[in-house]
Amino acid sequence: MRTPILVKLGVGAVAMVVLPWLFLETVRNTIAEPYEVDNATLTGWRLVLADPGQPGTSVLGLQPPPSLVPGLFDQVFKRTMESMTSPGADILPIVLHSEFQSGLRAVLAPDEMLQAARDAGLEEVRLEPVCMGVKREPFVGRTRQIYFVLFEAPAVVAFRQQLGRVAAERGGPGTFGATPFDLVLPVGGSDPRFTSWFPMAVDRATDCQAPVHHG
Repeated sequence: MRTPILVKLGVGAVAMVVLPWLFLETVRNTIAEPYEVDNATLTGWRLVLADPGQPGTSVLGLQPPPSLVPGLFDQVFKRTMESMTSPGADILPIVLHSEFQSGLRAVLAPDEMLQAARDAGLEEVRLEPVCMGVKREPFVGRTRQIYFVLFEAPAVVAFRQQLGRVAAERGGPGTFGATPFDLVLPVGGSDPRFTSWFPMAVDRATDCQAPVHHG
């Protein structure tokens, strides 16, 4: 009589280990599946200039077509079922508020930066998505996180370098154009403090969760 009981206990113990593992593997595989975006949402982004006197993530940024971020937000939520906050203003930062306040404002006017960005053709560039990423960090006894899309746009990198040269010539911070700067579009987060994540350095090996496909 003891053998069947031991067998049942053994089967139960295995199930307690295997089933959670299978669940976690399913979640990981689901999260790692490619995200989908409409090809049309990767062009036609609009330059946006924010009031430098107001708090925010960026002074100058690119605003995507209105369907891009909500569509990605829904995809993240359906995979993770996590409670998230939308970034509200969908902006990919080009010049951070902190960068402007720390030195650029003495040598570059916001309107001048906006015109330079237009002259550089940034509203005509195509932004190529690299991945859907996530960053997490401990915060007051819990973990806070941000989901974002990492983009590549050589024209934006060249513009920042050009802006850095102009600022240096006028006596501004000479390191601006050389500062590593990843192009990140916030999609959702555990709290509304999106500005606190910037400037963001993305480790593609650990932060990228899934590719982003377009078609």
